[in-house]
Amino acid sequence: MEVVMRGEAIEFGETGDDGSAPIVSDTRIANRTAGETDPKLLSPLQILRSRLHSIFIKACHKVGIKTHIGKKLATIEQGEGSVTATFVDGTTATGDLLIGADGMHSATRRRVFGENLTATFTGSMEHQINLKETEECAFYVDRDPSEDIAAVQVSTFGDKEEQDKSASYRPYTDLPKHAGRLADLLHEWGVAPHVEKMMRCAFRVSAASIYDLPDMETYHKGRVLLVGDAAHGMVPNAGIGLLTGLEDVGTLLALFKRYPQGQDWDKVLALYSKIRVPRGTGAANQARNIRTKTVATTPIFGGNLNHFVFRLVIHAANAGMFSLYSLFDCEVEVAKAIEDAK
Repeated sequence: MEVVMRGEAIEFGETGDDGSAPIVSDTRIANRTAGETDPKLLSPLQILRSRLHSIFIKACHKVGIKTHIGKKLATIEQGEGSVTATFVDGTTATGDLLIGADGMHSATRRRVFGENLTATFTGSMEHQINLKETEECAFYVDRDPSEDIAAVQVSTFGDKEEQDKSASYRPYTDLPKHAGRLADLLHEWGVAPHVEKMMRCAFRVSAASIYDLPDMETYHKGRVLLVGDAAHGMVPNAGIGLLTGLEDVGTLLALFKRYPQGQDWDKVLALYSKIRVPRGTGAANQARNIRTKTVATTPIFGGNLNHFVFRLVIHAANAGMFSLYSLFDCEVEVAKAIEDAK
């Protein structure tokens, strides 16, 4: 069982099957060890997915970028210096570039880079549990003080693949059925009674199938490029999927600042892949390694060797003995890549 608590100092926390032996990673220490010097940036930002989406949409409208919903990509055709996307409803859109930011199950990636590049279901489901504190179910978790709700995350394994891939999290409509099923499952695992009760007090349970995307050799082909999960979709165990996607965007921005003219954009795309493929592949492998250490079970002395080793690793990281990751400065990395290409 995995219970993940998102908070000021917590990147993730994992418990044993009895609800004990928590493993907690302090992201303030991890960020400081990685080289972050700004105190305001040491603690992770907490924000609802819906709120972040609203910020992005408002920013697009503010600068005059049109947004459309309900579109389904059919084909992509590339010409001399342009690319055209055709949608199922018959409409088209033509531009200088096409950026595929359409997630783990990217239609852009399959149409341009190959239908074989599909994400693989890992057999794991994540269930995000939203609940409010009550006298009957007391719990403690760092969270945004402006929110009166908290969320924990429970992972289950050996599940059947979800058929609906249109959303990353899908709230269950039959809450008593699914909350009760998960609570019963936790009871079977022998978790602490308060953890089981917490599940039964949930007012929302949202499920997500966990997928992993094969590593790609390039993130661009012609005038089409991929960013975010479309390029390097990974299991969520390292907690760096969104951050890796934001690095993609920052890198593109830095490159276009250096080469604003259309005749130089082939160079932009080549440098983008050169910079980002190693970083994206490294992040995905880090996530896979963490998943292997936390999911695989090796019984020893009645416990779990992987769980014990992982505890030692996180303890060492919290002590600042080594860094779990490295900071990525987009402007610096772009400058290095340009200099190396001379």
